[in-house]
Amino acid sequence: MKEKLALSPIPSPLPEASTTVGSNVIQLTLGPSMSTLKNCRTTTNEKNNSPKEQADPPTTLQYYARKRSVTCDATTAVEHKKARSVKLDDFLLSNIDESSTLSAIWQLPSMIHTFDSLSPNLKSYLLFQLLKRSSTNTLQFINSVILPVLKHDFLSTLPLEIARQITSYLDAYSLCQASGVCRKWKSIVDADHRSWKRLILQDGYTLHDPLDASLHIANFKKLYARHHTLKQNWRKGRAVERSFRGHDKFVVTCLQFDDDKIVSGADDSHVNIYSTATGKKRMTLEGHEGGVWALQYVGNTLVTGSTDRRVRVWDMETGKCTHIFTGHTSTIRCLLITKPIDQNDQPMIITGSRDSTLRVWKLPDPKDTQGHIHSNNGDMNPYFVHSLIGHRQSVRAIAAHGNTLVSGSYDNTVRVWNIQSGRLVHLMEGHTQKVYSVVIDAERNRCMSGSMDTSIRIWDLETGECIKKLEGHTVLVGLLGLSNQHLVSAAADSILRVWSPETGVCHHALSGHGNSITCFQHDNYKVISGSEGGLKMWDIQTGRFVRDLITEVDGVWRVAFDGRRCIAAVQKYEIDWFR
Repeated sequence: MKEKLALSPIPSPLPEASTTVGSNVIQLTLGPSMSTLKNCRTTTNEKNNSPKEQADPPTTLQYYARKRSVTCDATTAVEHKKARSVKLDDFLLSNIDESSTLSAIWQLPSMIHTFDSLSPNLKSYLLFQLLKRSSTNTLQFINSVILPVLKHDFLSTLPLEIARQITSYLDAYSLCQASGVCRKWKSIVDADHRSWKRLILQDGYTLHDPLDASLHIANFKKLYARHHTLKQNWRKGRAVERSFRGHDKFVVTCLQFDDDKIVSGADDSHVNIYSTATGKKRMTLEGHEGGVWALQYVGNTLVTGSTDRRVRVWDMETGKCTHIFTGHTSTIRCLLITKPIDQNDQPMIITGSRDSTLRVWKLPDPKDTQGHIHSNNGDMNPYFVHSLIGHRQSVRAIAAHGNTLVSGSYDNTVRVWNIQSGRLVHLMEGHTQKVYSVVIDAERNRCMSGSMDTSIRIWDLETGECIKKLEGHTVLVGLLGLSNQHLVSAAADSILRVWSPETGVCHHALSGHGNSITCFQHDNYKVISGSEGGLKMWDIQTGRFVRDLITEVDGVWRVAFDGRRCIAAVQKYEIDWFR
């Protein structure tokens, strides 16, 4: 419904020019009229009934307001609009300044007519100049009139799927802002699980836990909020630090942890198990006769490899060694437990040794005592599968995915094996010096290797050909790490480099350590690296140094982190500590 606002002398009819304001027609009549004296405001003398003052023709403002007939349903929305219009009329009528000069009031119709004849640009300019000269009260009134006209809740009126399609283009900050507009918008944003899941993955988080991957729709926003809070805590250093003693004066060679326990191996021939929550040592596993150089566990089954050439399987609930595997003739330098793609198949243990061979074993259940034997002939062990023979020098690094095994050796070669058959698939040559590290890029069907020749090579697992040679380091590339978005390398030149695993382009060189990088781990938004002097954190996306996590230590042996915790094995005053 519309209103017409007209101004004219009393004897004249309403002029044609009008202005729409609400649902009432308001007539402001200007000039002397004896018939309307009862509606006029008078001066003090008039109130005192002074004969002289009453004899003079008064100058008056007379207000007439009449309701315009409305033909519509008596809905709640219409009643609300009518009530608002009445309030607007009351405001206008009660705030006319009677001190306004008569000449200015007479000019209003002409001014309105002139405004109507202006071009849109001139109208905008004139309004801008008027607003600049308006009081705060006037501006507040204008805002209260204009805001409801401009406000349009388009999102709530759309079908839910279209509304969610719109919100899918928003970033996290914009989604949070939108959810604060009104309850309807909040319900749309909170239930847009696809957008929140996209942001979780886009921000570098991985839903490792199957429970996370299948969360109810309403929980994805909470999950993102949790991840975001943890990310800020990492950056700002908002953490509780705890220190506890490790393996005294011995080098910590391997480390793994979860929410319940921390497991470490050292060259003192012992394996220690600590409580993750308290740092208290639960037990020490003894049995190896040389330094423990490799370990990995699945559930409560722990596998360790040592310089004593033996592989031991432990039940971490009881602390007992349940199986001993022999067969290697030199130090076991690396091992891993691989889970086959077919979940019905038994997990495998793969070990690499300085005797230039690899061995494949079935992972026993600690409760099964069939293979609890100590035999000089490891081939008679019921869990032994086969030996992988081909390397001519020490096997330094291994990586596996499904049925594919990649090994790197001091003979300068990288080899690809079929785990089930033991067949050599590819012999990949190209490095000119020892190979120290390998990783598998299952997503792209590639593998990467780092060498003492200072280069990193990317190989095609299908053909065995070298796709790219990455150069930039100046000395031994001893460590490689791979995530779906980044390949990270660490070298004895004290620099970490961040590469694209797709193109091989080096995005960042992280320099700040004073000595060789001894350990590092990364995810899709941070790198944590250790060297003599301390532990540092970097932003993997920008390459910027974030902060020092640990300082004033003699060395950092190992580091591992998850979403909430970072565990580092450090040496200070010739004693090993976990922090």
